[in-house]
This record gives sequence, C-alpha cells and structure tokens, in this order.
Amino acid sequence: MPITADTSSPVPPSETTTRSDRPRAAGVAVGITLAAFIVSAAVGVGLIVPAVLLGLDVDVSDPAVFLSLTVAGQVGFLAVALAYARRRGLRIRTAVPTRREVGYVVGATVVALAAATGLSVVLSEFGLIPGSVIGDAATADATVLLGLVVLSAVVIAPIEEFLFRGVVQGRLRESFGPVGAVAGSSLLFGSVHLLNYTGSLAAVVAGALLIATTGAVLGAAYERTRNLAVPTVAHAAYNAVLLGSAYLLV
Repeated sequence: MPITADTSSPVPPSETTTRSDRPRAAGVAVGITLAAFIVSAAVGVGLIVPAVLLGLDVDVSDPAVFLSLTVAGQVGFLAVALAYARRRGLRIRTAVPTRREVGYVVGATVVALAAATGLSVVLSEFGLIPGSVIGDAATADATVLLGLVVLSAVVIAPIEEFLFRGVVQGRLRESFGPVGAVAGSSLLFGSVHLLNYTGSLAAVVAGALLIATTGAVLGAAYERTRNLAVPTVAHAAYNAVLLGSAYLLV
C-alpha cells in the first residue's frame, strides 16, 4: 500500500476543538496500542498452538522459533496499524531521505545510542538493569542476534515506526501538538516492550522507560522531517549497533 502525500489539514482545527478532543485522542492512542499488543499476542499463539497440536517440539529459545514469533508479533502490529490508517484515511509520507534528512537519520541514531548508553550506566548504578528475553535467547544461541539485525531492517523498524510514529503519533499530534504527540507515542512505544524484560518491577519499568527515550528521539526526528523513512532507518541502525555489539561480546 503506497503511503504518501501531505498530512496537513487545509483547515486547521480551532484551539477549543483541539482541547476538547484530547481525551478522545489519548483514548484512541492507548486503544490502538492495546489492540496491537493483543493481536500480536494472538498471532503468536496462533503460530504455536498448531505446532503443539501436531506434536512438534516448540522450543522458544531455538533461533528459528524465536525469530518466527518475532515476525508473528510484528504482523499483529501491522494489521492494527493498517486497519486504523485505512479507517481514518491517514496518509503518511514515506520517501527516500534527502541529504538533509540523512543528517537527521545519523543524528537520531547517534543521540539514541548515546542516551541508551548513558541511561544504562545510571540504571546500573541503582541496580536497575533488567534481564532481557532477547538476552536469554542469545545465551542459548547467539545467532539469534544476527537474525534480529536482519529483521530490524526489513520488518521490526518499518512496522513499529509505521504504528507508533505514523499512526499513534500522527493521531496524537492532531490534538496535543508535536511535543505532546512525541511524549505520548514514546511512552506507549516503551509500554509494549515491558514483556521484553525480566527482573524486578522497578527494573522492568526502567527498561521500558529507556526504550521510551529512544522512541522520543525517533519521534522528534519524524516531527522535524515528516518522512517516516527517517525514524525507520535510524531505528534499524540503532538496533543493528546494539545487537551487533551484543553478538561480538557473547
């Protein structure tokens, strides 16, 4: 489905209309995120149950199984994002980045990595580094990290950016403006990663907030360019650096 064209409205809503729509916009954004999470989980279960019924040995630590479940979850995200975008008639610009936009890609990637590194040091000082589902899978077989690098580029980054920056952030922007939209979509982006972490509740929440910080950087880059390709490439590059580094250290 081509996702192009300008997202601006020819007749901007009044301030009164915008404010009155804020509770609804927030509810819709949360609803989209919950729906994406539920459908994602359902698709994953739908992948596992037939295999179990057929008597197949399903080991989630096996790279093929783990990566298949990752793709299944992303399919759930995409289904919800597409359904809402079509229902609301959202038109989200996606184009080859210009030279200026490449600068935003590089900048967002560097800032996101620096923020993640700095926050990880702080969390470590307070004993709040959470365990990771990905880390557990990598301990069993490090090649899963290389698989995730590839999936990040072709599946994870494009779909998550479409859902959280294009759809959720786009909906929130209509009522909260750019700053509120980035803040809200980033927190929701972090929330769907809660189950990626293990450990104490405080550590899991801290891990999700770190992801939300990354989301804020990506969201800001999207607001500056209004080109979904910019946060998508930055997201893929960010994941590639972290996953690639983890692979080399295993």
